[in-house]
Amino acid sequence: MNRDPYPLIPGGIDHVLLVLRWLALVLAVGLSFIDRSAEGVFVGIFPLAGGIAAYNLAVLFLPRLLSWLRQPFNVLALDGLVATLAVYLNGGYHSAFFILYVFVMISAAFRLSVMSSLLLANLVVFLYVVACLLNPARLGALEATYLVGTKLTLLLIVALLSSLLLEQLRREQEETARERALAEAQATFASVVSHELRTPLTCIKTSVDLLQAAGPQDADESRRELVQTIADHTARLESLISELLQVTRLETEQVTLTRQPTDLALFLRRVAGSFRPLLVTKAQTFELHLAEGLPHVWVDRARVEQITGNLLSNAIKFTPRGGHIRLALRKNSDLLAVSVRDDGPGIPPDEQARIFDKFYVGRGRRTMAGVGLGLGLYIARQLVELHGGRITVKSAPGQGSTFTFTIPIKADVTEV
Repeated sequence: MNRDPYPLIPGGIDHVLLVLRWLALVLAVGLSFIDRSAEGVFVGIFPLAGGIAAYNLAVLFLPRLLSWLRQPFNVLALDGLVATLAVYLNGGYHSAFFILYVFVMISAAFRLSVMSSLLLANLVVFLYVVACLLNPARLGALEATYLVGTKLTLLLIVALLSSLLLEQLRREQEETARERALAEAQATFASVVSHELRTPLTCIKTSVDLLQAAGPQDADESRRELVQTIADHTARLESLISELLQVTRLETEQVTLTRQPTDLALFLRRVAGSFRPLLVTKAQTFELHLAEGLPHVWVDRARVEQITGNLLSNAIKFTPRGGHIRLALRKNSDLLAVSVRDDGPGIPPDEQARIFDKFYVGRGRRTMAGVGLGLGLYIARQLVELHGGRITVKSAPGQGSTFTFTIPIKADVTEV
C-alpha cells in the first residue's frame, strides 16, 4: 500500500511537507476569524491551534519511538484523525480547520501511490462526515448540507488531481533517469570498448609493420615472436567481440539452455584440470573440495563451464604468485553451491554490490593489464540466473574473495 516515491524534490520532500503542515495550521487559524459562528464550538481557536502545534512537533519525534508511525500511510491517517477531532471541537461543518484535510491529501500525493491516496481520501471523507454529524451544529439546514457536500467534492478533487499530477511527474522523472542512465551506459561502452580494442590493434599493427620492414637477414626467432604477438592479440580481439555478442544475445533473450543430467563433481574436476598449466605458471596451490554422493543436476554444461572458467580465470589472474585457490562443491538444502576462493587483493565493500554490473571494473583493477571490458561477471550472473540460481561474492580488502553460485537440484526440465 505504501511506497517511498521517486524523489520529486531530492532531499527536500520532508522539508516541503513540514512547511505545508504549519501553513495549513496558520490558514485554519486565519479562516477561523472569518467564521464568527459559535455554534458547536467546544474549544476556542487558540487553545485548539496550540494543541495541533504540539501534535506537529510530536510527529517529528514519535516515529523514533513508534515503529508503525514510520509508514507514511499511518502518519497521514493519524493526521486525518487529528483534523477530525479539530473539526468536531470547533464547529463541525462550518469549522475552518477543514483545511487540515487538504494538507493531508496533498501530503498523500507526495508520499503514496494513487490508489493509496484515494483510499485515504475516502477514509478522510468518512471521518469528516462523522465529525459533522456528531457535532451539535449538525447538518439539518440546507445551507449546512450544501456546504459539507461542496467541501467533500473539493477534497476528492484535490486528492485525485494532486495524486495523478505527482504520479505523472514521478514517471517523467523516472523516464528521464532511465534515459540518463542509458546515455551514461553508452558513453561507458564507447570508452571501455575503444580502450580495450586500441591496445591489441596497436600491437598487431606494430608487429605487421616490423614484419614488412624485416629483411631476409632477420632471424626466424624474431619473426616467430612477431607472429605469436599477432596471434595472441587477435585471440584477444576475438574474445572481446565474443563477449559483446553474448551480452547482446543475453539481453535480447536469444540464449537458450541445453540441459543435460550432470554429475557436477565429476564435471568440475574436469574443468579444473584444464587450468593446471596456468596454475603451474604462477606457482599457485590449487585445492579441490567436492562433496561425494551428490545428486545429478540438469544444466547446460557449456554454460556452467563458462561460469566456472570465468571465476577460476579471475582467481588465477588476481591471486599473486605462490598464492592459494580453492574450488568447492557442496549441497545446500535443495541447491548445489559451487564456490571459488582466492588470495587476491579483495574487493572493497562499496564495490561488491556493483561487481556484477555490465562494464563495471573495480577502481583497483582498472590499471591492470588484461582486465577486460567488465563483462565476465555480468555474463556469469546472467547464465546463473538462467539456470534458476544466484551468484554472490564475499570479500574484504587484503583477504581475498569467494565467489559462489548455486544450481537448483530440481530444475525445470521442460526448458531442455
